[in-house]
Amino acid sequence: MDEYLLKLNNVSPVERIPIIQKALEDESIVHYGRLLISPKLEELAQTEEYSSILRQVEIFCYGTLSDYNADAALPQLTPLQTEKLKHLTLISLASNAKVLEYDIAKKELGFDDDQKVEDLVINSTYKKLISARLDQQRRIIEVNYVIGRDVRREDLEDIYNKLEKWAQDCDQVLGDISSEIDVANKTASDKKAQDFEFTKALQTLRTEYTTAASTTAHSASGDNPGTIARNDSQYSSNEYQREEQRTGNAADI
Repeated sequence: MDEYLLKLNNVSPVERIPIIQKALEDESIVHYGRLLISPKLEELAQTEEYSSILRQVEIFCYGTLSDYNADAALPQLTPLQTEKLKHLTLISLASNAKVLEYDIAKKELGFDDDQKVEDLVINSTYKKLISARLDQQRRIIEVNYVIGRDVRREDLEDIYNKLEKWAQDCDQVLGDISSEIDVANKTASDKKAQDFEFTKALQTLRTEYTTAASTTAHSASGDNPGTIARNDSQYSSNEYQREEQRTGNAADI
């Protein structure tokens, strides 16, 4: 756009017309706000002969193809300008609806079949003006992304209100997330404390059990010091009784 604005400063009013028309054909330009507020354009629009040029640029800023066709006072579009305005119209349609019906697009774009709608969407995708998926069976365009257009001054307040609402919603979501994090942290802290108490209690039980077992073993050993506990069953056996008798007889001799 800088190139065209610079040229407007160095030519006569009549010579500005082809420069402006050329700018409206330029495929690399999507936003015409700077051209619309150009002093050279405003000066040109004040003349009766070229007063419609301001409205023409205004439609390329904010309007659609149907807006242009509805105004008979506007100059006839060149093929390149028509194609350009179709792309801009598609951008506006996609900005207002995440799901765009083929029939609505055909009406606004002046198309008579679905293929032309699909071709324009594909071409706009290559130009990175829009990102969308074509659903031919349902005859809808599912919009993922669309580039913005110029903004009217009277629309700024509405945009501000929407951004303010969006910021408030973000704050609410962040607050909810923060609360959930606090709950999760408290749950984790409580679980850690419970695990600590359980481990501590388990260690206490182990210590008490070890102490009790040691005390019992010591008491049993103290009742018969220096002796080895015998198994009464072995002294009641026949072998033991015969050995006891033999030992006694030998003592008598």
